[in-house]
Amino acid sequence: MKQIHKTVPLPDDMYIRRYFLESYAFFDIETTGFSKKTSFVYLIGMAVRTQNSIQITQFLAENRREEAEIIDAFFKALRPFQTLVSFNGLNFDLPFLKSRGLFHKQSDDWDSFDFFDLYKLTGKLANLFQLPDKKQKSVEKFLGVGRDDLLSGGELIPVYCAYEKQRDSHLEHLLLLHNYEDVLGMTKLLSLLSYRDFFEKPADVVSVSRETNLPFGSAEKSFELLFTLNAPMPFPQKFLFQSDVCSLMCSASSAKLLVKIFCGELKYYYDNYKDYYYLPDEDMAVHKSVAAFVDAAHKKKAAAATCYTRKCGEFLPQEKGLFTPEFYPDNKSGVSYFELTDDFLADADALRRYAGWLLNYCTSNKLTVKKNNGNQISVGYSP
Repeated sequence: MKQIHKTVPLPDDMYIRRYFLESYAFFDIETTGFSKKTSFVYLIGMAVRTQNSIQITQFLAENRREEAEIIDAFFKALRPFQTLVSFNGLNFDLPFLKSRGLFHKQSDDWDSFDFFDLYKLTGKLANLFQLPDKKQKSVEKFLGVGRDDLLSGGELIPVYCAYEKQRDSHLEHLLLLHNYEDVLGMTKLLSLLSYRDFFEKPADVVSVSRETNLPFGSAEKSFELLFTLNAPMPFPQKFLFQSDVCSLMCSASSAKLLVKIFCGELKYYYDNYKDYYYLPDEDMAVHKSVAAFVDAAHKKKAAAATCYTRKCGEFLPQEKGLFTPEFYPDNKSGVSYFELTDDFLADADALRRYAGWLLNYCTSNKLTVKKNNGNQISVGYSP
């Protein structure tokens, strides 16, 4: 077994300095395949922070008989740390290590650690960033992280098989370089946490304004509500999200959230239609206590689809139950609206809640790409 140690000065990177805790141990494994029964671990890399430097250690099995030795050495090196950080480690690396440890009759307690999987965070944001897939290299490319290594883990399997027989220094360099850049590259993915903090923390609304938009080639104006939001940390890359409900542009230390205002008539539906009558001439429902004074020829028992009153005004889309009263285009509509009023615009708490819902909408819906213009990304909602 070989142990390779390298010390890297802590980069002048605000994300690494903020998010790379000294209780964290980043790790990545290299295997000869996906099967835990027929494949084995031949290389494990880990990166930890000690004040103003990053310590990288790699445990290399020079042959398959040394697998148990590198797993044991790696586990012992983890003892001072509380949280293991990986990229898809909860789905692959950790189960693989557990299985191979049991194969070698090792009793390492991997569950004694906390786990932070950057892959799960990437999965939530990948569509927003228009990534071709959720692989680490794709995320690094979006963030502008460079690599010298050009090989994939699968392409390195025959390289290791040749190394096991030949002990060639060039082959060893290829194996170590890929794992080294995987481990070090994970620390650079910590900038993703700036997006996580922005979407998960309460919305910091700086200002709200009405906007008038005249689409190209159209004579009809549309109206939108523009939220300007502060970000807890600057965004490493800007992006533009567009959907049927809202648009979101994140850049530098702020975000612009633009939501369409519906101008026109919507319906408010009463809960118990059996207590109402529908008046066709007025196109509205009234309670049966009032309908008692209406001629029978001008009323009929209300149904769920006709038990409403109409209202004209300006409305904003919302999740059902967020604000009341709720209005709908019809009783089968999956979209709820609430009225845009001066009171709403003056209520800081209501604005925060609504902006928070819009941000959650951005990350919880399935998105499809519409266009890619330089570094700005435009995507659309796919129901």
